[in-house]
Parts: sequence; structure tokens; C-alpha cells
Amino acid sequence: MRSCFKCLGLFVGWCVAMPFLCGCYMGGMVVGRSKSFTSTSEWLGLIPGNFGIYTRKVCYSVLLKSVGRDVSFGFMSLFSKQQAQLGDRVYIGRFCTIGWANIGDNVLLADGVQVLSGGNQHRGRKGEHEPQFDMITIGDGAWIGAGAVVMADVGPGAIVGASAVVTKPIAATARVGGIPAKPLGITGDARAFT
Repeated sequence: MRSCFKCLGLFVGWCVAMPFLCGCYMGGMVVGRSKSFTSTSEWLGLIPGNFGIYTRKVCYSVLLKSVGRDVSFGFMSLFSKQQAQLGDRVYIGRFCTIGWANIGDNVLLADGVQVLSGGNQHRGRKGEHEPQFDMITIGDGAWIGAGAVVMADVGPGAIVGASAVVTKPIAATARVGGIPAKPLGITGDARAFT
């Protein structure tokens, strides 16, 4: 019975997604692909409930570089880079912002997580330094706590505490928290950073 509801949800998602997808491609011819994609992502974030989850699932499976199975896209969450890749069973909470990222299987992003396109995307003022966009990798099974900001790679199985700011790569299975993120608990030692 549950699989029937999923199929129905995907069918309705495809019906609702078609105007968004057409608008994104047509907008790309007028204002450019990047701006059109960002605008479409912002509109998709506004659709509430399961209806929105299925619509975002359909749209992002077409618009992003790759999207795995059973991915959940929370309300008001958006992507700023089409190059993003998502593995299987990824959960993206509400109010998340994701840039150029490669997110592995079984990853959980709690509400309000920001995955930036590296630590140099906001370099200086216009004319001083050009922004630099880098791909951020979040390994299989990692958990990112609510309100965390991720500017560097997070290893498989790592746990990033709520409101932490990740400025350096985090090793596999490490637990970190704080601003900037530092090792936590018994397993927290210098090996937390790669």
C-alpha cells in the first residue's frame, strides 16, 4: 500500500514539476542556466508538505548532476549549483542551502544546514578577489547537525554538531562541534582532522 502512495506521489510530482522544468530551461535561454536554476530552486523550496517533497524529488532528479534513490528534500531547502550530486537515502532537512557538493549515501542534513562551495566563495569585495568555488564532499553515513555551516570535506560516518562551522576537512567517524569545529568526546583528538 505504501509503495502505491509513493508511485502516486511521484506521478503528481511529475505533473507539478513539468512547468518548473520547462520554465527553468526556457529561462536558461534568456538569463543563463545558472540564474535560471537558482530561481527555479527557490520556487521549488516554497511548496509545502509531501506534495513539495515529491515535486522537488522529480525536479532535482532532472536538474542536478545526479540524485540517488529515496532522497528527501525539505521545505525551503535549495541548491545554488547544478553540479551537486546526492547518493541514495539522503535526508535534507528544512531551510538548508547546498552549493557544489558531492553527498554520499545515508547522509543526514538536519534543518538549517549550509553546505557552501568551499571556504573561498565569498572572498573579498567585487574587484578585489574573484570567488573560488570548490566541491565539498560529505562521506557516506555522515550526520550534520542543525544550523551547521560546512566549508570543507566531511569524512564517512563523521558527526558534525549543531551550529558547528567546519573550516578544515573532518576525518572519517570523527565527532566535531563548535566555531570553528573542533574534536569532541572521547574519540575527539587531533586525528579528527585530515
